[in-house]
Amino acid sequence: MPTGRPSGGIGGGTGTQRWVGIAVRWTLGLATAAVIIWLAVRNWDDLRQIDLNVKAGWLIGAVAVSFSATLLLAAAWRKLIGGYGTPLACQPALRIWMLSQATRYLPTGLVPIAARASLAAPLGVNRAAAGASVVVETATLVGWAAVFAALWAPSDWLGTAGGWLVRIVIGAGAAVGLVTLPWTLAGASLWWRRIDRCMRRVVLLRRVADRIPPDALSAQRSTVWQATSIYGSSVALRLVATVLLALAVVGAGLDDVWLVAGATAAGVLVGMVGITPAGLGVREVVVAALLADRFGLGDAAAFAIAVRVLEFAHELVLLPLAAAAGRARPTTAADVAG
Repeated sequence: MPTGRPSGGIGGGTGTQRWVGIAVRWTLGLATAAVIIWLAVRNWDDLRQIDLNVKAGWLIGAVAVSFSATLLLAAAWRKLIGGYGTPLACQPALRIWMLSQATRYLPTGLVPIAARASLAAPLGVNRAAAGASVVVETATLVGWAAVFAALWAPSDWLGTAGGWLVRIVIGAGAAVGLVTLPWTLAGASLWWRRIDRCMRRVVLLRRVADRIPPDALSAQRSTVWQATSIYGSSVALRLVATVLLALAVVGAGLDDVWLVAGATAAGVLVGMVGITPAGLGVREVVVAALLADRFGLGDAAAFAIAVRVLEFAHELVLLPLAAAAGRARPTTAADVAG
């Protein structure tokens, strides 16, 4: 992956184009915030009727399961990056993943890619492969969120009357995308060689092509599928954590399990493909809107915010631990093999 001048990165374009992109994201983000404020003002009476009765047992369970889901995400990335030819030990993999993950709240989607590539490079990980792994990871999480949303989200989550046909199309499409990852995003060298040949015909693009060995962009198929299954387990655990949190703070019952899980999956999906960093605001609005009929807008909004707070809380705990992990003795591929 290119480094140095702003105009040379993959997916970057000129500096002007990048600033325009950032401006658009900020504008859309501010617009989202304005919508949230407008909804809050319009429904102020409902928001004032928040009646939370926290149950410690369910809350402790939610915290434990949420922590496990985050650790599984790091484990899945470790498995995936190993498939690109550079196995990492657990501690440095957790450190790289957590530190780069924290940058997703910055207003551009390129920062996590650059951060993960830079953090992994000293351990011998190819920068292009590290950057590609972020794209594969994001696509995998979107795919699993789409599968779970298709299964369990409320019938009106798309705002249309599409019914089961829309669910089948979304779920089946996401499943096909997950199964074929080794030949698409995770197997980019299959089509990158053609792009590479085209780029070398253009003088300005030859430098970019020289910095990306095509073979570095393909991961082992079996490893990609293993990583995909771990990512799926993490998403499933995240949904379990939100269900436990709903049982803890809004008095949800066992009959609400699939509703809460489906609404959360829909919120994650819309948030991940949305326009704000890490889906801030977008995900909360979707979840609150889908659960408002069952719990009331006030409690539904409080629950959606509680989910985000839970994520913030355990990231604040894991980040300093991850920052310290692996610093005493950097672990390379040779250490893992030995």
